Amino acid sequence: MICEIRYEMKNTRNSTKIYVDYNSTAPMEDDHLKAVMAALSEFDGNPSSQHSSGRRAKVALEEARTQVANLIGCRTQEVVFTSGATESNNLVIQGVAGKFWDNLEAVSAHRGGALPHVVVGATEHPSVLELVQVLAERGRIRLSIAPVDQNGVVLSDEILALIGPDTVLVAVMLINNETGAQQPIVALADAVKAKNPLVYFHTDAVQALGKMEISWLPKSKVDSAAFSGHKIGAFKGVGALYLKAGSKVQALTLGGGQERARRPGTENIPGIISFGLRARDLAGDLARVWVERERPAQKAFLAALTRISGTKIHGDPATGIANTVNFHIESVAGDDLLLNLDLAGIAASSGSACSSGVGRPSHVLKAMGYSDWIALNSVRISFGARGGAGEVDRIAEVLEKTVKRVLSPGVG
Repeated sequence: MICEIRYEMKNTRNSTKIYVDYNSTAPMEDDHLKAVMAALSEFDGNPSSQHSSGRRAKVALEEARTQVANLIGCRTQEVVFTSGATESNNLVIQGVAGKFWDNLEAVSAHRGGALPHVVVGATEHPSVLELVQVLAERGRIRLSIAPVDQNGVVLSDEILALIGPDTVLVAVMLINNETGAQQPIVALADAVKAKNPLVYFHTDAVQALGKMEISWLPKSKVDSAAFSGHKIGAFKGVGALYLKAGSKVQALTLGGGQERARRPGTENIPGIISFGLRARDLAGDLARVWVERERPAQKAFLAALTRISGTKIHGDPATGIANTVNFHIESVAGDDLLLNLDLAGIAASSGSACSSGVGRPSHVLKAMGYSDWIALNSVRISFGARGGAGEVDRIAEVLEKTVKRVLSPGVG
């Protein structure tokens, strides 16, 4: 039985000829896996141990930290390794708001009875949005959700109007995972801090790493940013938190001094080495090279979609990240489109992979003003190294045939 499952999984992987789901995960290259395995043969100790095996693992851990820091553009000591961006987002949000939970009664009295106030954008990743909603329901915070415009860009004036003396945290993602919309993070962080210098500013920057220049991050007034290794082709289950020096975040877990006591527990050495190696590979003039490779594919696909009747593009791809197109086709279910793409060996997705399979409309598209039907039946194409301009015609051909089959049964 195990052999049958492995055989089927292998065939499934090989059957995918075109991969355009990079916002979900970047497939791991064989050469990278070999490099990680080679490194582990030398560095697979516990980095907290004092013997030579542990010391070698510690060296590998810190080398990877340096490699990730170089890609982000920050100092090595400002990188905290986590299990992924979801944990990084949780660590910051609960860690910042948690400073007030131990003595909510005293804090409320000091603030005139107000709970710690948190402001987030309406199109945040579920690891941010669902978390703050639960905290608000439990009476831990007072929550404000800032609206976005029709292109999915947060309304900065609306956020600033929400900032008050009781505001402790603002969280706005840099690049939206579903639509590719880019937020004005630098200007927004400046404006928020100008209104209340004590506000902590966090951004989910998962979709930016390896895709755009972010060396401005440490120079900005952003206090922290979340990243995930598998978005750049590293192992799944490893991430990083950029935590500006001097930022105060309460640890979520106890029981060790790892990661400067911010994230106790034995570090994921295989994942961290993988993350470090991919960060090293992507260092350099990556932003220009990546955009020059992906923008033509995006433009070609947008042009191809204009030839398919009933297609509507969501947001403004020209002002967003260079690889993403989110769309729906009127009267055609998103599941029909995705199934037929998959049968043709084309891997795409609908919205956030973290929410796939739950059968609910995209909260991102609903926040942008779209109906429940559109938010439930949209498709996201996100290009990368394995899918580019050369595959656009094939993707469009499958979509067009699917539309004809659905709308004109028995024809063609």
